[in-house]
Amino acid sequence: MEIPVIDLEGLNGDLSNKTMDLLHQACEKWGFFKVSNHGINVELMEKVKRLVNMHYEEYMKESFYGSDIVKGLQSKEAIREKDWESSFFIWHRPISNLHEFTNFSEDLW
Repeated sequence: MEIPVIDLEGLNGDLSNKTMDLLHQACEKWGFFKVSNHGINVELMEKVKRLVNMHYEEYMKESFYGSDIVKGLQSKEAIREKDWESSFFIWHRPISNLHEFTNFSEDLW
């Protein structure tokens, strides 16, 4: 079993319909895919990854460890006395805080 790889260069010219069909199939059957020939500079991708990691280190861990959910895990309360229905909660994605990003340092770019 292999993850579909879509060559985005095929979006230009005669292969456009075939490439769009491959994208459709990959989304429908897999839900994700890998792309090649996307034209995005590797250096830019590395910078974006670095910024995401920096954001995680600075904000997400602090937010996670300061949350009431985590504090509840450190309780002295016996496990059998815990109301697991109200204690077990998983964040599947963080709440958007894009508005907080107002002053990126130029040296990051």
